[in-house]
Amino acid sequence: MKRGKLILALFAGCALALASLACGQTSSKSNASDIYMAADDTGKIKTTAYSKTDDFFVFFDANGIEPGTQYQARWYALDVPGRDPNNPIKIIDYSYDEKKESLTNIYIQLASDKEWPAGRYRVEIYMNGAKVGEQQFNVE
Repeated sequence: MKRGKLILALFAGCALALASLACGQTSSKSNASDIYMAADDTGKIKTTAYSKTDDFFVFFDANGIEPGTQYQARWYALDVPGRDPNNPIKIIDYSYDEKKESLTNIYIQLASDKEWPAGRYRVEIYMNGAKVGEQQFNVE
């Protein structure tokens, strides 16, 4: 009889732990999903190919984020001569302020007054210090 109660208690404990994990994931809805590159700040024209004079736009859905959530875009040149693919060419910080913006679709833009070298590039998106996604793109 004691063994049956012990098994039942273990089962109940596991069920509570799983429910707690599921609730934790639901409550941490704040993230960045549907990350994509676009041709301009409207985000309507998705692309992964840019010309040497284009600005780069990375978009992501930030539905349900908390005010003050910190985002960061780390931009890398992957196979550009003279560039270390492990060191970002630019880091851009962004703080979501719900009072100023009622956005669910956020973009971060990288511009240059010089031409971009042809090659492969990557942008990584971080939320509150944790990487939430990345996109690769090309300059032709």
